[in-house]
Amino acid sequence: MPIRPSNPNPLLNASKCSRLFQQWVFPLVSKCRKQGTLDVNDLYEPLPDCETAALTDKLEANWFAEIKRNPNNPSLIRATLCTMRWKPFLIGLILIPSEFFNIIQPLLLTFLMRFFEPCSTMPAWHAWLLVMSTIFIAFCSSVIVNYAFFVTNTLALQMRVAYSGLIFRKASININNILQVTDQRVKIMSEIIKSMRIVKIYCWEMAFDKKIRHIRRREIIQYMCSLMFDCVQMLFSDTYINVTFLMMYGTMWWFNIRFDIHFFAVASCLLGHMKLSVVEYFNFGMKYLIHYMAAQKRIRTFLLLDESERDNRLLSRSHSELGYIEQNEPPIVKNNQTQSPKVICNLKRAQWEKNGSFCLKNIVFDAHPGDLICIIGPVGAGKSSLLQTLTGEIAIFDGKVRMHGSFCYVPQESWIFSSTIKTNILFGKEYDRNLFHRVVQATALDTDFTQLPNEENTLVGDQGVML
Repeated sequence: MPIRPSNPNPLLNASKCSRLFQQWVFPLVSKCRKQGTLDVNDLYEPLPDCETAALTDKLEANWFAEIKRNPNNPSLIRATLCTMRWKPFLIGLILIPSEFFNIIQPLLLTFLMRFFEPCSTMPAWHAWLLVMSTIFIAFCSSVIVNYAFFVTNTLALQMRVAYSGLIFRKASININNILQVTDQRVKIMSEIIKSMRIVKIYCWEMAFDKKIRHIRRREIIQYMCSLMFDCVQMLFSDTYINVTFLMMYGTMWWFNIRFDIHFFAVASCLLGHMKLSVVEYFNFGMKYLIHYMAAQKRIRTFLLLDESERDNRLLSRSHSELGYIEQNEPPIVKNNQTQSPKVICNLKRAQWEKNGSFCLKNIVFDAHPGDLICIIGPVGAGKSSLLQTLTGEIAIFDGKVRMHGSFCYVPQESWIFSSTIKTNILFGKEYDRNLFHRVVQATALDTDFTQLPNEENTLVGDQGVML
């Protein structure tokens, strides 16, 4: 992979004026306009405040400190606040001058309106001063809001990077996969389609139909509640100013309060600004807060899962650089070039869950090249669990497993995607005719190919339903 050339971020050396007006990003925008697109090498390097290692180290240290402080119920929110400190609250304080300017602006307009009244004694320079002040206040408010949005997005990026790094250190999975919510109805429908023959044989159509309709009814109710909330919010957002004015005029008429055009101007401007802050931003804030609470709850549950201790008990060639070797035991990859593949299993106990009913006990064997070892037993005896213990999928076990060389585990449930048999066998690799025929002969598929209309080019669907 080619090394990316250095492209320092100009924000590091930018002046205060450049930071405030975002001038440091102008060269990148100009390059995009000239080239029509941007390459990866054109992008600036991340800021030191956004580096993954530093942010993850801070959040990890605060998370471990929170676990020590409250091991029964640690709070990921408290660990996040300790990592980000006062940044979220300081960003909120940035918007206070903007809201103050939004209040002053309509007041200046009311003073300016007196210049246009009949027999006005206001001098022209006074009116021009009010005009320039109104324009300047609007400009300052726009700059402050723009800078606040930039700082808010930077803080959101830092939080996302810190969470992602912490999750990747726990296990090599993406945060988007952690936060993905599985649709129960789609899952059941997929299982039914895959097992349609079994459903038909045992006449389970009515039972599954009732179950799916029940889940679908719950799903529709949730959608209805969400849509009703959105409709109320949209209706309130569109009619907020009109309804408020109607209530104000009704109150003024009831109490015989004189209607003033200056009051109308001030109220109209203030209600327009309040609509954005009170209605729109409040609605977005509540939605994002609900999403964040749900997301941090899932991340917290994942981080509290028991750590796998297979590093010191299950070692293979791929784990030889972990830096841990048992005392008085030679490294398993010493003289790896001349050492023959083998498996050494000394399993005392293995369980999927702590204090669970299922348990594998006292399984000892060695496997060398050419050995044929048969594992027999009834359904649920633990045959597949033993193989999954060798691969490290069962983390709760006592004993040790040593695997010298490289190995391949083929599960009994195959994964077939919609394409030809040939594409399924290649699985993204380049086609090698000799290697392909060797694989076909080794798996005894040559006899099956003769019975298919297009041999290896026969189309199959998910789980081989077309076969």
